[in-house]
Amino acid sequence: MSPQNTGRSSLFGALFVPALILGVLIILAILVISFRGGDGPSGAGNDNVRTLSADTMTAFDNEYDALGEAVGSADAPITIREFADYQCPACGAFAPTARRIRDELVESGKARFIFFDFPLPMHAHAQQAAVAARCAARQDKFWPYHDRLFETQRDWSQRDDPSSMFLDMAVETGINAQRLEACMTQGGPDDVIARSQEAGKAIGLRATPTVLVGDQMFSGVVSYDRIQQAIAEQTDN
Repeated sequence: MSPQNTGRSSLFGALFVPALILGVLIILAILVISFRGGDGPSGAGNDNVRTLSADTMTAFDNEYDALGEAVGSADAPITIREFADYQCPACGAFAPTARRIRDELVESGKARFIFFDFPLPMHAHAQQAAVAARCAARQDKFWPYHDRLFETQRDWSQRDDPSSMFLDMAVETGINAQRLEACMTQGGPDDVIARSQEAGKAIGLRATPTVLVGDQMFSGVVSYDRIQQAIAEQTDN
């Protein structure tokens, strides 16, 4: 091989390897962006809203809603649904709004609220947190435990193993920690969590949190005012 050809081969290798690495990084970035929940709060403007079909809403009424944790009257004028991941920072940012919905809209009878699990594979402890909350539900303490998970998200999400924190939260919220640990170890809620994820995939969920106000689906963090606007649009007619 001539010195000239050798030089060309070296130049090709020097250019090809970085290009290959860049291509891999771009692909990974696209995969991560497809589920934005792990990247922090994101707004839910008009571009992130779409209307679900009547068939999809019937599927919620007849099948999917039974997979979530619900609060409020089934006869409420509208149902608000949230798909979320306990370790997702954007879900943590939306948590105070979700609690306000329960405190103001659900308590007044204006809405029903249903929470669905959608733990993302990029979050190491999201599945375990979802299992803990569902186990808390078996002791009628889902909502206090659910709120506590979001309040302490930054602490437990940074641990290699947050199990002890999850048990401490049980004591804090009036739950029998031994029963919670036994439930978590046995993995009883795994099936309903998996089915909840399938419901999210069936509606084309692309981010956490995803919030459904009636048949309007918002991807990302949505404000309380925008939720009230969506309610008015669907109940004032």
